[in-house]
Amino acid sequence: MSRELPFDPPTGTVPPDELARIAEAVAKCPELWEDDLERTTEQRTYTDVFANEHLGVWAISWMADGHDTGYHDHDHSNGAVHVARGVIRHEQLRLGEDPTGAAVHAGDGFRFDNTFIHRMRREPGAGPTVTVHAYSPPLSHTGQYAEHEDGLLHRTPTSSQEQLVPHGGQGVASDA
Repeated sequence: MSRELPFDPPTGTVPPDELARIAEAVAKCPELWEDDLERTTEQRTYTDVFANEHLGVWAISWMADGHDTGYHDHDHSNGAVHVARGVIRHEQLRLGEDPTGAAVHAGDGFRFDNTFIHRMRREPGAGPTVTVHAYSPPLSHTGQYAEHEDGLLHRTPTSSQEQLVPHGGQGVASDA
């Protein structure tokens, strides 16, 4: 079954501003992801909404307060996230200071380039949350960051197919 997309499939790399428009448009079309998105408190789940060689779009379900990506980057991909339902906490790591973070509510989002390091977790008590993610080029690898036993920050390369979860110490959470 073919579903009509709320954007034209790109023929080249998509910049963060356009990724934000795509993520928002897909978030406003739950018929593109609603039926395929499994909802479980065991772990975050996702469904592919669209993929070609220039763009990957996913919808992700966050059903429990413990759902947390840990700090990570997106390797060579630019990206954008739009909250379709619920509330996500978006945090950025800062050297020598506590992280900065904010609640991102349904209807809002953010974008980033391929140098960005961040963490996302469901806002405590927010209830069922769904986010739409757009990446260009499509996400194939991530880097996960954590404080290791030696007290230093380490990056662990991972496939985009691996569930992002904290891989060691994540420092202090931003204020809720």
